[in-house]
Amino acid sequence: MNRKKRTLGQEPQRKNVDPETNKVYVQKLSDMVNCRTVFTPEGTYQAEFDRFYQVIEKHFPLLSRKAERLTFGSGCFVYILRGRDAVKNIMLMSHHDVVDGSDQWKTDPFRAEVQGDFLYGRGTIDTKTPLFAELQAAEELLAESYDFPGIDLYIGSSNNEETSGDGMVLAAEYFREKGIRFDTVLDEGGAIMSGQIPGVTAKSAMVAVHEKSRHLYRCTAGVNGSGHLGFAPAAASPVVRLSRFIAETDSANIYKAKFYPETEATFAAHVPYMQFPMNVLFGHMRLFAPVIKKVMAKLPPAAAMLKTGISFQSIHGMEGEDRAARAKQAEAFMMLRCIREEDLYQGLEKIRAIGKKHGVEIVEEQRDFCRPTDFHGRPFRALEELLNENSPDVVVAPFLLTAGTDARRLTDVADNILRFAPIDLDKAQFASVHSEDEHIRISNIGQCVRFYKDFIKKIWRENHEQDQK
Repeated sequence: MNRKKRTLGQEPQRKNVDPETNKVYVQKLSDMVNCRTVFTPEGTYQAEFDRFYQVIEKHFPLLSRKAERLTFGSGCFVYILRGRDAVKNIMLMSHHDVVDGSDQWKTDPFRAEVQGDFLYGRGTIDTKTPLFAELQAAEELLAESYDFPGIDLYIGSSNNEETSGDGMVLAAEYFREKGIRFDTVLDEGGAIMSGQIPGVTAKSAMVAVHEKSRHLYRCTAGVNGSGHLGFAPAAASPVVRLSRFIAETDSANIYKAKFYPETEATFAAHVPYMQFPMNVLFGHMRLFAPVIKKVMAKLPPAAAMLKTGISFQSIHGMEGEDRAARAKQAEAFMMLRCIREEDLYQGLEKIRAIGKKHGVEIVEEQRDFCRPTDFHGRPFRALEELLNENSPDVVVAPFLLTAGTDARRLTDVADNILRFAPIDLDKAQFASVHSEDEHIRISNIGQCVRFYKDFIKKIWRENHEQDQK
């Protein structure tokens, strides 16, 4: 990764698409935003999803005609464009389901509206603009008779990412069964933002190379011994023992804070742009680690980047009509959000010891882990170089995503997973994600299309040059 300081702000700014082309982009994206693609298990808005798929066929006719289209579950789709002499698979991803709107919006969340330099509407950031740009990039390359040399291009979009649904899970199962493996996957997760690092005024292109994983455990306490519940001492009751287990686990400070490579790299990329004394502190992170960790631990978003997190999702009794019977067992679900599994399992031994002390059985219910991507590898460096070319006014940095994306579903079938969408966000835009008045700068829409077109071509060139060595 290039840590040499560039003179940001003195270089050519990002080029905008001509206004007439951008009008076409705005109309296509608006038609996609106008579909209320809010996923519910009951299929409340299925007609809106169906209309959305019709919009895609209408606005991307070459892609719809020339690409193979796979469907998984109730609406997750994957387009496949077979390239000339393809030797590697590339996946672009962006989900098309959105969270619902509210009456707090100044505009109708599902009626795209232009106000000044911005387009308002649910999904303009998360994540219909990236999806539109991916589809439009493929459509334009097809119109230019580009034959995708050396790669098969996949464009995948889940209809239930916001609810941690099964769309991309089923797609991943299909890829495993068919022996399909991806050299590079590019999904949402990072963006171009300012104020990401204290004291750094330059914008940052934050490219997530890893995301915290989810391990869910069922923690169960039953009645010790046999006999009527009324004769059991209060201290031995399942609810009391489970409560004591939760309290002790929560206060035990089992997982210690430490710097992982992704987090170190985030700060290292920004050191040249920091002022004193921040540049000294973060330029010598190992030396000043105790001080930095103490400060970061007080900021929840920063603290989440340093260790496995423990949270208890619920606590309840065994189902049944008889209250006495229900009281004979209590259970809680414990979520562990880890950065590295080896750390999680070391801490889990301590948690199990606490559980044994209180008569609580701990069973894994769900393992949802993804491997980190090497940010020294060619796919990340190709993306970094592309961003330096297309967005010369930003600092490119790898980072650890503490939220979740659909890309984690592909960890077993992908060599490199990068999470970045070329959306340029100010503070108001960032705050509008999953909230009121979500909006994107109109000039940024065309920049997104250009980015994905360039990415497709550059990732092939990088792979081709690497294979020639």
